[in-house]
Amino acid sequence: MEQEVLVDVRSMPPRERHPKIFKAWEELPVGKALKLVNDHDPKPLFYEFSAERAGEFEWTAVEKGPEQWSVLIKRVAAGSGAAAPGAETARPAWAKPDSANVVDVREDLRAGLEPFPKIMAAATQTAEGGVFVLRAIFEPRPLYQLLGGKGFEAWAERLAEDDWKVYFHKKAARSGGCGCGGHGH
Repeated sequence: MEQEVLVDVRSMPPRERHPKIFKAWEELPVGKALKLVNDHDPKPLFYEFSAERAGEFEWTAVEKGPEQWSVLIKRVAAGSGAAAPGAETARPAWAKPDSANVVDVREDLRAGLEPFPKIMAAATQTAEGGVFVLRAIFEPRPLYQLLGGKGFEAWAERLAEDDWKVYFHKKAARSGGCGCGGHGH
């Protein structure tokens, strides 16, 4: 591919990798590609791109380990600049900084593990009016809609480039009905 940008992060400390990759990505014009070379499967990075840059990229695996992985990440559209829940709003009363139920999936994501079962277990165990906090290395935008359909609202705060704290509050069911669309039981 002509004019692809090579980003080899194998010798970098893990905490510096995603910021370097995203800096290179932001400078990439539409139609060009970034070739990433890594020492592990970049699956967590794929999830981060999917969550934060859906519709902006094409992901093509080139080399799949065991010593080296490489992928082409082609920019197919400019960024949308969509804001995080809570980006323009003050912290809601239910998003308490000392919330006890914390699901930290940062190391799972860095290791290429799938955190979805842990997240859904926390959601299932959260009572009405309760809150669970998700710690992740990227903003988990697909979860907002998924958990929103299960009665949750979200408020997010970015603590660092690769550290997000997202509060999920299970709203109380409305009284006076079954919540099933009002078709008269």
